[in-house]
Amino acid sequence: MIIDITYTLGGVILLYAGAELLVRGSVALSQKFRVTPLLIGLIVIGLGTSSPELVVSIEATLVGSGEIAVGNIIGSNISNLALILGLAALFHPIRAQVGLLRREVPIMIAISLLMTILLWNGILSRLDGLILLIGLLFYLVVTIRDNITPAFAEVDAAFRRYSTPVVIIGTLSGLGILIVGARLMVSGATGIAHAFQIPEGVIGLTIVAVGTSLPELATAIVAAMRKQGELILGALIGSNILNILFVLGVTGVVKAVHLTDIMVDDLVLMTALALLMIPVIRTGYVVSRLEGAVLLVIYCGYIGWLFMR
Repeated sequence: MIIDITYTLGGVILLYAGAELLVRGSVALSQKFRVTPLLIGLIVIGLGTSSPELVVSIEATLVGSGEIAVGNIIGSNISNLALILGLAALFHPIRAQVGLLRREVPIMIAISLLMTILLWNGILSRLDGLILLIGLLFYLVVTIRDNITPAFAEVDAAFRRYSTPVVIIGTLSGLGILIVGARLMVSGATGIAHAFQIPEGVIGLTIVAVGTSLPELATAIVAAMRKQGELILGALIGSNILNILFVLGVTGVVKAVHLTDIMVDDLVLMTALALLMIPVIRTGYVVSRLEGAVLLVIYCGYIGWLFMR
């Protein structure tokens, strides 16, 4: 128990340190490469923070626990939009750009619907995985093309003394620290849960799903405190899109998954939360503290339902 508590606390410290380094480096990269912070949030942070989900999902699929892999993606996407965005908004109201609502949110909704349709028959086939990976390719090409800004502002004085390679190494180091911190915290929290005899199923649906989303949570809270709203929303929406196109796509290509315990309700809630982003962001293009609180209430209700079903 003492070791598990040490792992958990150590994980929290690493998560904060990694998030601080990742956010600082990401802002610097967006300026040095003259691209929008949204692109860095969608691609660099979104892709990087999806790596825990990718590792967990592939490991689970290879050992014959494909449902854990799919459940991990659904649970992570739900926690991104309800738990993480809700908590970040409580720290500081999050401002959004009009372009995010016009393009990225509809893409997230469309991809969530596509995932629901593909899994409706209870099978994630290799063809399904291939379709998702092709979608990933198109998404990356279009996103990069639309977020390059030739006439970008001068790099802030705070970043001038660091060379581009140093900033890249610092950003990647922050990402690595985040992932290590997440794994430590998941390991510690799982050990504590076992000590209190919490059922395996509940551990998988809560600790594993939330645990693999810890990099997004830490990044979102630090970015909120630094008032980098575009970075937060870009990272969370990008993570949800990439969890489906990238993580689920790779999982399906690696091995077909037959589903028996994943409920349609989970998929519906994931898609409903994606749809909910339209009215949430549209109200003044700000995710307010009140809206953040509502999202947290939805997430708590979902966790309570998981324990009862």
